[in-house]
Amino acid sequence: MSQLLAPTNIMDRTLDFHVWLPQITFWLGLVLLVAVVFNRFGTKLGLPSGLLFLALGIICGEDGPLHINFLDFDLSYGAGMICLILILFHAGLVIKIPAMRGSWVPSITLATLGVVFIAGLIALFVKWWTPKTTWIEAMLIGSVLGSTDAAAVFAALVGVHFKGRVRHIVELESGLNDPMAFILVFSLTSIVLGKDMSASEIGIDVLKQFIIGAAAGSLIGWITLLSFRYLPSQETGLYPVRSVACALASYGLPSIFGGSGLVSVFLCAIYLGNSALPLRATIVRVHDSLAWGGQITMFFFLGLLCTPHRLLDPKVLLSGSMLALWLAFIARPVAVAGILLPLKISWRETACVAWLGLRGAVPIILSTIPLLFLGNPDLVHRAQQLFDLVFICVVVGCIIPGTMIKLVPHWLHMLTTHTAAQEEAEV
Repeated sequence: MSQLLAPTNIMDRTLDFHVWLPQITFWLGLVLLVAVVFNRFGTKLGLPSGLLFLALGIICGEDGPLHINFLDFDLSYGAGMICLILILFHAGLVIKIPAMRGSWVPSITLATLGVVFIAGLIALFVKWWTPKTTWIEAMLIGSVLGSTDAAAVFAALVGVHFKGRVRHIVELESGLNDPMAFILVFSLTSIVLGKDMSASEIGIDVLKQFIIGAAAGSLIGWITLLSFRYLPSQETGLYPVRSVACALASYGLPSIFGGSGLVSVFLCAIYLGNSALPLRATIVRVHDSLAWGGQITMFFFLGLLCTPHRLLDPKVLLSGSMLALWLAFIARPVAVAGILLPLKISWRETACVAWLGLRGAVPIILSTIPLLFLGNPDLVHRAQQLFDLVFICVVVGCIIPGTMIKLVPHWLHMLTTHTAAQEEAEV
C-alpha cells in the first residue's frame, strides 16, 4: 500500500509546487522591483537602503498585509551568509592597495581589538541596564553588535568623499571585522551551552582562523588568476561565472579546515582586484549587481523574521534604542579613539571614523546563531529576546548615525569635492 501511495504523494507535491510557482515568481519579481524603487526614493530622502529593504520584509511578514509566517532561522542564516559572501567579494574587488597606504594597521586593529573593545563596552551597558543578565550573555550581545557592516558602509559612502584616510580605514575595517565578530559569537554561544573555553583558547582560535583564511584566500585568488590567464573562456559571459565560483570556493575551502571563510573571501577579492584581471569592468559590474541583490535579499529575509507586535513591546523598544545610542555616542567613539589616537591619526579623522561605524544586516544574522544551537526552551526565549533587541538597535542605528553620514563629517570639515577619479590620480 505504501508503495502505491508514494507516487501519488510525489505527484501531489509536484502539482502543489506547480500551482504555487507562478505566485512565487510574481511576488519575488514584485518585491525586487519595489526594493529598487524604494532605494531610489530612499536615497533622495537620506534613508539608508538597508532600512528600506528591511521595512519591505516587515511589510510582507507575519504582521504585514501578506501575513507570511516565516520563522526559518536556518534558511535565513544560510541565505544571509551567501549574500554576505557576494557583498564582501565585490567590496574587495574595488579596493585599490596603493590607495590604502597608511590604512592597513589602523583598520586591522579596529577589525580585531576594536571589535573586542566595543563588545566589552556594550556588555558594561547591558549589565548596568539589566543587572540580571550574566556577563557571558552581556558579552554575547556586545559581540553581536561589535562589528560594522560592509554592505551598509559601502552603500552609504557611495558618492561621498573624505579628506585623509577616513574612507579607506572604514572600508577596510568593515570588510575585515565580520570574521572577528562571528568567532566571538560562536565561542560565547558555546560557553552559554556549557562548553568551557578560556580567553587564551578563543585568542588562539581567532589567530588560527585569520591565518588559514588569509592563506586560502591568497591561494584561491592566485589559482583563479592563473585560470583566467592560461585557460581563457571563449564566451564573455563565463568570466563573471568563474569569479562567482571563486567567491564561493574561497569561503568554503578555509571553512572546511577551520579557517575564516569571510577573511578568505575579502582578501581573495582584493588580490584579484589588484591583479591584471581580464574583462575587469564586466566582472566588477556583475558583482556590483550581485552585491545589491545580496543586500536586498539579506535585509528582506531578516525583515520576514521580524515580528512587529513583539518588537513594539515598550521594554524592547526602550532597551534597543538606548543600546543603539550608547553604541553610537559612547562605545564606538571611545573604542575608536583608544585605538586610532595612539596611532597618530588626527582627532578629526578619528571622530569621522567613529561616526561612520554603521550596523546593518550582519548583527541580525549574528543574533540568529544562538537560535540555531539552543534547544532549552528557556534559553530559546532569551535568544529570541536577543534577536529582538539587536533588531531594534540596528533599526535605530540606521537612523542615527545612518541618516547623518554627511552631516557630521561636514561639521568636522572632513568632506572634499574631489571625485573618486581625481583621488585615484593623486595617489
